[in-house]
Amino acid sequence: METPRDAGAPGTAPDTALDTDTGEPVGIEQLRNLWTLVDTLEACFYVKDVDGRYRFVNQSLAAALGAPAAQILGSTDDAFMDLARSATPHTDRQALQGEKVDADELITLRSGERRTFRTVKLPLFDAERRVVGLCGISSDITAQRRVVEQLVERNELLDTILENVDAAIYLKDIEGRYLYANQPVLDLYGRQLDDLIGRTDRDLMPPELAARVTEYDSAVMAGEGDDMREETIIGADGCKHHFRSRKVALRLPGQPACLIGFSTEITELRGLRSRLEHERITDSLTGLANRTMFESNLEEQLLVATLGGTWLAAVIIDLDQFKFINNNYGQGIGDQLIQLVSQRLQQCDVRPGNLARLSGDEFAFTLPGAGSVEEVADQVEAIRACLGQPYGVLRQPLHLTFSAGISLSQGARYNAAELLGRAESAMYSAKDNGRDQYRFYSPELGGAVAQRVELERDLRAAMGSSEFALHYQPKMRRDGSVAGFEALIRWNRPGVGLILPDHFIPLAEQLGLLLQLGRWVIEQVCRQIADWRSAGLGTIPVSVNLSTSQLTSAALPDYVFELMRAYGIRHGCLEMELTESMMMSDPDLAIAILHRLRGGGVVLSIDDFGTGFSSMAYLRQLPVNYLKLDRSFVKNIADDPKDADLCAGIMALAHKLDMHVIAEGVETSAQHQALADCDCDLFQGFLFSRPMSASTATEFLRQPH
Repeated sequence: METPRDAGAPGTAPDTALDTDTGEPVGIEQLRNLWTLVDTLEACFYVKDVDGRYRFVNQSLAAALGAPAAQILGSTDDAFMDLARSATPHTDRQALQGEKVDADELITLRSGERRTFRTVKLPLFDAERRVVGLCGISSDITAQRRVVEQLVERNELLDTILENVDAAIYLKDIEGRYLYANQPVLDLYGRQLDDLIGRTDRDLMPPELAARVTEYDSAVMAGEGDDMREETIIGADGCKHHFRSRKVALRLPGQPACLIGFSTEITELRGLRSRLEHERITDSLTGLANRTMFESNLEEQLLVATLGGTWLAAVIIDLDQFKFINNNYGQGIGDQLIQLVSQRLQQCDVRPGNLARLSGDEFAFTLPGAGSVEEVADQVEAIRACLGQPYGVLRQPLHLTFSAGISLSQGARYNAAELLGRAESAMYSAKDNGRDQYRFYSPELGGAVAQRVELERDLRAAMGSSEFALHYQPKMRRDGSVAGFEALIRWNRPGVGLILPDHFIPLAEQLGLLLQLGRWVIEQVCRQIADWRSAGLGTIPVSVNLSTSQLTSAALPDYVFELMRAYGIRHGCLEMELTESMMMSDPDLAIAILHRLRGGGVVLSIDDFGTGFSSMAYLRQLPVNYLKLDRSFVKNIADDPKDADLCAGIMALAHKLDMHVIAEGVETSAQHQALADCDCDLFQGFLFSRPMSASTATEFLRQPH
């Protein structure tokens, strides 16, 4: 085709043109019609010569380039666009090289606006088939391209979200074939998307599980099962995976019905829930049931016993002095013992029912179907005998004793908590009455236990308060002068009054409060000694009573020495008394601690000497300064020659071992004289004074004796 010569502005057609096929002239009217059609096209139509100058442009191109057509004619593209950021130079070269161009063409106008065109460019030839220019038609697709890009971006965003959601998301058709699945689904089945699409759950898992999933899907498609459910799936790893699923039927206009599902894996959650439930009802150390589980099972057993018209015995059994074992051998040994006791309870000839560890060293079990009280007693004794065999946790076998409490139910008299509480009351009664025995619950025990519970509550509340006080009882020499005092603790219990230590010290020991209380006593005594010294009354020795827990505490000497330094207590001024029974629990440890105390200037005494029977073997090793003769010997010394001879023998032995003797419980002059005749060193008792407050003791010191 021959290009128009010196094409004018659009809308003005050339006078003549040749038909490219016949070579004959084209009619003027035809040419004008063609010209009008091209000029009004929505697409940009243009002709360029080999130098890139526009030889013809229509109105759409003028509008696209933002310039009048007359200004564009004869110009090149660099006048209207940034060629470095446009594809036009490249596509022009292709067309001028004789190629047909069909491409999306991105151009950047001088204004910086970026536009995209769908472009077709054809080379123009002369009669000798030489390229003399190009003809192009370009449709502006910027808006459409932007919409497509936005859709692509949205799809990519949606794909990214679906692939990274921590849930399985999938589409199925009405036949159950997968139409879509995100990555968690593919990971579950170990497949690629192409391998999953078109398959059903029957192709992916065992028939019984697939049937349940299919049943759920069918209910959802029928509009009956859009609630959330739990499902179990067998994955590619061969393991069961548990999911919480919600599925919804999708019915979009013009689209076949399908199902969309959202499934969150709860396998770990279910495992955690099972473990938490197991821990809630199970003792972690022994694997036995705990109190919660025991009471639940006990309720069921009570119901069975009620329907059968039989008795049910609930038994609580507790290790005696287990706290001593923990303190002396460590918690590791204590835990081993608890585990061994648990195992032995399950291996006894009498197999207890509903076995549990309630707490610490306390176990509970039931004896269902008991025919008589005697039968229950025989079974409990058999279990105690089984548990009483030695335990090999140390270099030498360890012997344990057990106290047990028994509560009987007939019919529906008690619920589980009441029956268990009565057994616990009976167990505490067995402990309070000497340990290593069993007791049946009785109404009288219930009252005693209630009092004990109140005492325990008030005692715990008194710790750290001002309810405790020290009273002082003097120790007298033969010449009537004051040799020192013994500090005796008193508890001013609210609503009750002053309580002697015999009524609360054993309970404080059981509750583990005596270490704290003992430290308070030692500090109060050190402060009182310092106060008397500051008041000009001289250096007055004061003795305190040690407890078993203190004597087995390796930290005791350091604490005592720190207080002595803080209050300026001289050597020989602070005294400590211990009993023979305390020595027998762990003689080697006690002797080591006593040697440290003695080396630090603490004076030591054996209290209630003569009431024990084993300490004589250790007496020579003990670093003690005094023996305190028990009041049971002093009581009849003036009337019974045998008691007098026994006291004289003890005093002679003590003096032989370079110890002094203090006689306690001296109440009459005759007793005093008899003790003096036996060469007793110091005296203590009501003959001289009852225990008195600190202020009264101060006045006592100021009086002549």
